[in-house]
Amino acid sequence: MLSWIFGNKGRKRKKKRPGLGPKPAYEESKKIAAKGTVQERATLASHEDLEPEILYYFAADKSPKVRQQVAQNTGTPLQADLILARDTDEEVRRELAYKIGQLVPQLTPDENERVTTMALEVLEILAQDALPQVRAIIAQELKRASTVPKKMIKRLAEDIDEIVSVPVLEYSPLLNSRDLLEIIDSGIKSGALEAIARRDTIDVAVADAVVSSDDESAVTELLSNKGAKISEKTYGKIADQAPSKPLWHLPLVSRDNLPIKTMKRIASFVSASLVEALIERNNLNAELIDDVRQVVRKRIERGDVTDAPPEMEAAGDRAQNLHTAGKLTEKVVDDALERLDNAFVRHALVLLTGLEKSVVDKMLNTKNAKGVVTLCWKAELSAETALKIQRKIARIQSQFLIHPSRLDGSFSMSPADLQWYLEFFSE
Repeated sequence: MLSWIFGNKGRKRKKKRPGLGPKPAYEESKKIAAKGTVQERATLASHEDLEPEILYYFAADKSPKVRQQVAQNTGTPLQADLILARDTDEEVRRELAYKIGQLVPQLTPDENERVTTMALEVLEILAQDALPQVRAIIAQELKRASTVPKKMIKRLAEDIDEIVSVPVLEYSPLLNSRDLLEIIDSGIKSGALEAIARRDTIDVAVADAVVSSDDESAVTELLSNKGAKISEKTYGKIADQAPSKPLWHLPLVSRDNLPIKTMKRIASFVSASLVEALIERNNLNAELIDDVRQVVRKRIERGDVTDAPPEMEAAGDRAQNLHTAGKLTEKVVDDALERLDNAFVRHALVLLTGLEKSVVDKMLNTKNAKGVVTLCWKAELSAETALKIQRKIARIQSQFLIHPSRLDGSFSMSPADLQWYLEFFSE
């Protein structure tokens, strides 16, 4: 790795290229360099243990094919790389960009100061290359680097070509919130804004700036990003625009810790099935569930809701019709669980147990596994189905689940316990 400048630091060379053969003796190498054919010179320039002075000589070879081999050779001295960084051949500069972009982030504070300075000079030249493809290679190689100059990263992040800016904007740890806000304020293309919205972590200020950009694709990326922190105020902005932007609906409903005000606003425009998903995901209390569903009922009355089952009112009608016909079986409930028709399952449990809806909701919403198992026992469902309802409806964590008996698959709770919990929740 740039061994002529680095010196003997115990660095390992790459393995010899397959089929390259042994390096010629020094005198023979000099003859090939002076009078060999293009192919002979290119082959010689491929040897990573070739004498540095010959590689330096080859950096000015009249053949681009030879210079390309020198550019990608990790044994080439940095002085030669400096020459190649301004080569007229685009392929030479691309090959050099791949190599230097990989090597520079590996420099440590212990490296010789002259080495570091020279290597960064090569990198700086390539990072400002007229060819976007060369700059893009550098951006791709440096996107996660934390030991290169920040000003270089910021310049790449502000590049007008998205193939250059996007990798750095999405991944660079050197860009802080202030940097990202400045870049957004400068007016950037949609692809660059989407890259910022995909970053592993995004604070509330940057999230608000993305939303304020009115870029639909970028906001979609932001809503899908679990590492993005979004304030209640910003959620309000999103909710104001979201009715006419259906791509936002699912990722918005899938967000964690949505403000209650936002959830009620969401219920006024997303599909009824997404409202049910919103209720299930956030484990809302009975009063808030009624508030949210009342918003949807008003939409149903106005004819604004067109997605029939699994829409909530239709779920109750379907469960009631099946129960009246004597067809509300465990298989029907199990099938509903598989297709995530959670509203139907809740209605079915009310009908199968004969309990008040408020009691069923309490048993499902308190995350008490024994209460859920008791509810399923009362509905005359199996212990296996009770396990599914614990997971999919009550959202009970795996370590608290009550599994069927290992002996025969029956309920592992005793009849006395089941009766006690039924009475407890029914009070």
